[in-house]
Amino acid sequence: MAKLVGPQTLADGNTGEGRIGRGGEEISSQLNAPLYELAKRGNVFSGATAVTGVAPGTAIGTTAAFALFNPSNSGVDLVVLKASMSYLSGTLGIGFVNWIYHTSSVQAGVAITGTAITAVCGNGSNRAAAGKPLTTATVVAGVLTRLFANLPPMLATSVLTPWRLEDDVDGALVVPPGAGVSLQATAGAGTAPLVIYGCTWAEVPN
Repeated sequence: MAKLVGPQTLADGNTGEGRIGRGGEEISSQLNAPLYELAKRGNVFSGATAVTGVAPGTAIGTTAAFALFNPSNSGVDLVVLKASMSYLSGTLGIGFVNWIYHTSSVQAGVAITGTAITAVCGNGSNRAAAGKPLTTATVVAGVLTRLFANLPPMLATSVLTPWRLEDDVDGALVVPPGAGVSLQATAGAGTAPLVIYGCTWAEVPN
């Protein structure tokens, strides 16, 4: 089958010819950023806690500074792509922030509730997310599934530069309908610690 030399611009539903280079070599390469296709089609969403900050917490329990809930009737899986945490103020207690998985069987149909966070579609449209990002969330018992980040003994006057931590989950956490994940710290109390959480996920038909 003959193949075209040079790039092609194709609309959905058209058939392409494949592509070769000027030396006759077959081209197989990443044309766009890894998440471009998902984001362009309106399947990637992001949400962050308020810029006034939230307390990271001290123990795993039934409250969480950040949670992502997938309603049982959503029709999609929530595929966690990335999460971040930025220091805002106060003195952090030493410890860890953890990913807690709230599975369907553990949840027994009980919804995770809390203060809604606005989910923003990655293609700039006003498409609504199926997933529900929440802050000051009330959750049911969950299972520690992944370490998110270390909490150093930081305070506003530290010589360390204020930081932003990122966890490239890359789809290693998939939240099916009726389940959820949350970020909860196991750490010292510190003194009025505040951080900002953010999360990016894809919504894929299940």
